[in-house]
Amino acid sequence: MNPKYQVFISSTYSDLVEERESIIKAILEIYHIPIGMEMFSAEDEDQWEVIRRTIEISDYYILVLGLRYGSKASDGISFTQKEYEYALEKKIPVLAFVIDEMAALPKNKRDDDLTEMNNFRELVLKNSKMAQFWKSKEELTKNVSISLLKQIMQKPGIGWVRGDKLDSEEALSKELASISKENRQLREKISELELRVSPKKPEILVTIKAPTVDEEFDSFEKLVMPKKIDMNDIDMYLQEFISRDDIEKYNASLPNQLEIDLYNEELDRQYKREKYSIPLDVNVSNVGTVKANNLFIDITFPKGFSVYRKNKQFEELKNPLPLNPIQQAKKEYVKRSSSLIQNRAWDSHFYDSLRHDEILNPEIFTLDRLNTVNQNVNFGTVLKGNKLTIRLNSLLHTRCKAFDDQYMIVPLTKETHQIPVEIICEEYQEIDIQTIEITV
Repeated sequence: MNPKYQVFISSTYSDLVEERESIIKAILEIYHIPIGMEMFSAEDEDQWEVIRRTIEISDYYILVLGLRYGSKASDGISFTQKEYEYALEKKIPVLAFVIDEMAALPKNKRDDDLTEMNNFRELVLKNSKMAQFWKSKEELTKNVSISLLKQIMQKPGIGWVRGDKLDSEEALSKELASISKENRQLREKISELELRVSPKKPEILVTIKAPTVDEEFDSFEKLVMPKKIDMNDIDMYLQEFISRDDIEKYNASLPNQLEIDLYNEELDRQYKREKYSIPLDVNVSNVGTVKANNLFIDITFPKGFSVYRKNKQFEELKNPLPLNPIQQAKKEYVKRSSSLIQNRAWDSHFYDSLRHDEILNPEIFTLDRLNTVNQNVNFGTVLKGNKLTIRLNSLLHTRCKAFDDQYMIVPLTKETHQIPVEIICEEYQEIDIQTIEITV
């Protein structure tokens, strides 16, 4: 009958809870007995005597080093280092596992000042020539299992069942029953610890209703650069109303192609805003297990979207083309010929060239008006450019808050858009970054 060995696990606790649990499970799976600081109160130095005696009767000692030095005793040495040095003093076989310096650890799992930790690390690497490095919980657990089995084969300890002390099958059965009971109790303890360390926190989910488009999405009528006017292009009946100076001023006032392109870009935005804008419908849900407090959400819309406040009055676009002198000449001709028009004495050349709506609607020649912008900021939300910030004092778990009555959204391009969302609340230690994907 193989003996069951007691294995003492030593490490800092809060930063290595998951790693310790995995090692405990691994030791139980190979039918040996893990024991460690979970059974004691590290803050109470009177318990040091209990820890010391437990190390003395252990067959093997496992040391796991992260990047925290741990709580200290009155002599200024951490309990983890005291346990390690005592195991060496009592010549308990030591298996040391040191975290790789390149391993990625969050800030809350490392000391700001690593001086004491590095000194302890150098001591361990000096005394434990066979120390192994680890980067992940899975790698650590695997290395512990393999190293412990090798150590048991090479240097068997005394264990809890001594073969030379067994007098009968009955004694063996009692010992096995005792060990099984202890294993069961340890497993129950592990389950209890798992429940205790299971984090409770809010989990914020943000969704945005996607706008839709149709086949006319890119069908707005673009402004085309007109040709310069030559006196020879003007009908004879209009030449008395146009001078060469008028033509030269018109030709000199024509915009360049860049100005035409910029105007068409704004014309495109206006066309899509008028036809494809929908209310910006943002839903914020808490699908976690506790309430979120002081919640801030930043949603940054890419250039493929335009977001604006409802009822915002946009500045009407001003056509960059100067007033065509030919059209002005036609107006003068109409004014002088009004009596002829009333008598239906139409000039055939003029009738062919003049559009009917130009006669009936002289307002087509008026300049565009400049509208003012109506500012309407909703409490709890702020829009700056294409960045929307949502603030909630609190959001209960399983609850959802809709923001759908203050802003409009319009797609400007057909593509798959990635919308970054940054979420922070009192319960988060760092910013939660999500990405919402919308295909237009």
